[in-house]
Amino acid sequence: MPTLLSARAWAAHLLMLLAVAAAVLLGLWQLSVWSGDRAAAARNLTHARPVPLASVMGGDSPFPGGSLGRPVTFSGTWLPSGTVYVSGRQHHGTRGFWVVSPVLIGRSAMPVVRGWSPTAHAALPHGSVSITGWLQAGEGSGEADLNPRDDVITSMRIASLTQHVHADLYSAYVVSRDASDGTAGLARVSAPVGPSVSGATGLRNLLYATQWWFFGGFAIYVWIRWCRDQLDAPEVAAAEATRSGA
Repeated sequence: MPTLLSARAWAAHLLMLLAVAAAVLLGLWQLSVWSGDRAAAARNLTHARPVPLASVMGGDSPFPGGSLGRPVTFSGTWLPSGTVYVSGRQHHGTRGFWVVSPVLIGRSAMPVVRGWSPTAHAALPHGSVSITGWLQAGEGSGEADLNPRDDVITSMRIASLTQHVHADLYSAYVVSRDASDGTAGLARVSAPVGPSVSGATGLRNLLYATQWWFFGGFAIYVWIRWCRDQLDAPEVAAAEATRSGA
């Protein structure tokens, strides 16, 4: 037993305690990240009180993932020449088009889904407008705009919109809920469905947490084996001496 209380042994005990504490804390940190990701994904902000767009993001800001679906308000000026039609959009079982026009806010333009139309044609808006709508991230999937010369695109990809709008674009778009102008003759687009929680949400962080705790358990196992070796060392030494003497 005294061998486990020597200065060398205490250094080993302290090293083990530090390794286990670090593994536990890092595992808890990864678990909190995983839990936070799931909580953010589970939030449905579509019925929250509208907030000014400027309080959520600016023209050069990356998309704020925690604000997906949040109602925002802003005012600006329509850029009618940037109007595009997003194909393949359903409305009461009928395929048609989203009518999208950008609104210039300062030096950047926010694409606004004004409504739904059965054809790729709608009156162009002009002048000033005040918008209240749901903030959405650009669609990352879907076909690229293979014919940038026409005004029909296949998805709400911000990269596709840049070919039609002669202004810097926000890294988002807004589905209009209420507008002071520009939606006449168009069917209203329903509120976007809130994000759903997937079993894979933050899975990597959960696996990292498990991995850190495994390392902590392994450190304890190594320490126990080391302690046993230290306790058995006198007997092993005595056995070796007996065999040498023989």
